[in-house]
Amino acid sequence: MKLILAVMVLLFATAVHGATLDSEEAASKLVEQIMAKVGAGDLEGGLLLAKPYLVMPESEANVLIEQAKVQMPLLQARIGKPIGAEFVAERSLGKSLYNVVYLQKFEKHAMRWRFLFYNASGKWTLDAINFDDKIQLLFGE
Repeated sequence: MKLILAVMVLLFATAVHGATLDSEEAASKLVEQIMAKVGAGDLEGGLLLAKPYLVMPESEANVLIEQAKVQMPLLQARIGKPIGAEFVAERSLGKSLYNVVYLQKFEKHAMRWRFLFYNASGKWTLDAINFDDKIQLLFGE
């Protein structure tokens, strides 16, 4: 019983209830700010802007940021330096899901960035951030 209680305390201690946004417009503005930093080559700065809104333990968010920082120089060696960001699309599904897609542009290729927001109680939280180089999927292929 003490072990179960200890595990529950640990889980509650590490749970993060992400900061919320009041509207899809506010979520879109946040993504715009994040991608302005990412597009200018400040990956860490962009992810740190997102971090308070992510619904995950802070330690997990920190690991994701560190992994991305390690991968970016390897990526840049292959596709060049970042040269900007470009809005691609946004889409709402019902009243609970909002998705924003951007390109992070490099000299030789682009990365697809997807931000998924979730609204359960009138406020929006950042449920997930994904980025990859599968830009062909933007065409539905």
